[in-house]
Amino acid sequence: MTAGAALFGAGAAFVKLLFGKRQDCSESEGMAGAGGYRVRLRVRLTKPLNTEDASRTVIVAGRDVVVASQEKGQPLNKSQWIVLVARGFLTEDEAQRFGNQLRAIVELAGLCARIGADVGQDKPTGFVNEDWARSMGLVQPDERVAPNIHGLAVLPDDDKTRIPLINAEATVLADPAQFLGALMEIGPDLPDDFSIVEHGVRALNLAIASQEALSRMAIAISAVEALGQSETWTPAQKTLLNEFATRAESSTDVSEPERQEVADALRRGVQRLGLRQGVMRVLDSLGLRHLREEWDRIYRYRSGIFHGTLKLRNDEIAQLALDAETLCARIVLAFAQSKGVPLASIADSNFPVA
Repeated sequence: MTAGAALFGAGAAFVKLLFGKRQDCSESEGMAGAGGYRVRLRVRLTKPLNTEDASRTVIVAGRDVVVASQEKGQPLNKSQWIVLVARGFLTEDEAQRFGNQLRAIVELAGLCARIGADVGQDKPTGFVNEDWARSMGLVQPDERVAPNIHGLAVLPDDDKTRIPLINAEATVLADPAQFLGALMEIGPDLPDDFSIVEHGVRALNLAIASQEALSRMAIAISAVEALGQSETWTPAQKTLLNEFATRAESSTDVSEPERQEVADALRRGVQRLGLRQGVMRVLDSLGLRHLREEWDRIYRYRSGIFHGTLKLRNDEIAQLALDAETLCARIVLAFAQSKGVPLASIADSNFPVA
């Protein structure tokens, strides 16, 4: 295998392969664990953290977590890719549980800080064949090679794992106090079932991370629409719809096929609310009825753009995407709070209710 074949997944960004003395700079902090396991979470931010520090240590859910650039010794303001590492887990299961919790907290912090945290899907973005690496003298006999996972990996806590790293340059910086502060503030008290809000939180992070205004708007809106899919007709509404269907079937004003089509349409409506109806139910349940008008405004513009009936300038589309992102994040965060999910206080500044 050649060095070129060993790397993939960096798009048009500048890419280079390197092996540090340890897995990455974050894991050079502190002493190696005496056996056991460590958690490594590799995350892409929309913009680097504005600090010259190569790493910061924060307490997340009661544990020390090192936040660092993925490249050894590189300042955090030079990379959008960061690695969060927690060490000293006695079992792999214990490490996996904390890793899952850390990933959820990172996504919430990324949304609250309005920085956008893409935690990936635990798939490798770069891999080097271990035999090839040994033949090139890149690893020692007692070292192992692991793929560079975009997301969560549980590794032996012995500093003998070598990971090929991808780095990319960026120019827009983010305030580290917001993101790192949100990490610490959210804490460990997440509900046992985070899945009920996970889709919305992840979708909003991806919307913030997107470079395309139309993509940001579409993803943000879909995050809120998904919340309303569990809404159903009330028993009284179902009874009323069935009554209308029965009356349609007995009507003599139209032909039999037309009557049946109307009756079938009414009965299909019994099974599911429309997308807008579901969203309106969610807004009402969260005490956000005053956001109905803003939702309809954004959705009307969105439909006009996507269906080709409305032409807007690029700056108008960019503003509409920002409005959609702000509105939808406020709704998703309010929904998360209603399910017992703790939020960082910075979310109120980045996504005001008004």
